[in-house]
Amino acid sequence: MSGPESAIEPDMIPYGMKAALLCLEDGPWRAGAAAFFKDLGYYLMDEPDPARAAAKLRLNAVDAVVLGETMRDPLAEMHARPGLRRREAALFLVGAAPSLDAWAAFVSGADWTLAEADAPRCAELLAEALKRQDGMREPWRLAEAARGA
Repeated sequence: MSGPESAIEPDMIPYGMKAALLCLEDGPWRAGAAAFFKDLGYYLMDEPDPARAAAKLRLNAVDAVVLGETMRDPLAEMHARPGLRRREAALFLVGAAPSLDAWAAFVSGADWTLAEADAPRCAELLAEALKRQDGMREPWRLAEAARGA
């Protein structure tokens, strides 16, 4: 095996613990998101290198992914996942689009957009999006259950 995965092994995420992967450049969103997920008790994978972040996504089960809009490798990895597997991880995209804008999220292939300028509201926005996320997953779970029946 060569490339970024050859030096990366799966993280030792404790059983039952939720995990979040951050792939952001240094700045207020990276610091704020890291603090937010740590405060909620998530296992945190902070990987600013896009190729390594994509490899971590392939090797680990994650519940939340926060990417900078220019981080194409991990975004492509998330987009390659089928249906419910993709929906099991809340995908946040930090960039120029307005925060929690449904149309911008749809167009970008994310669950949620977060505006760079809204970094001071990081915890508030992440909390609101996670609260909404479970309701958005329900149709996918029902479809998966119907498919297996």
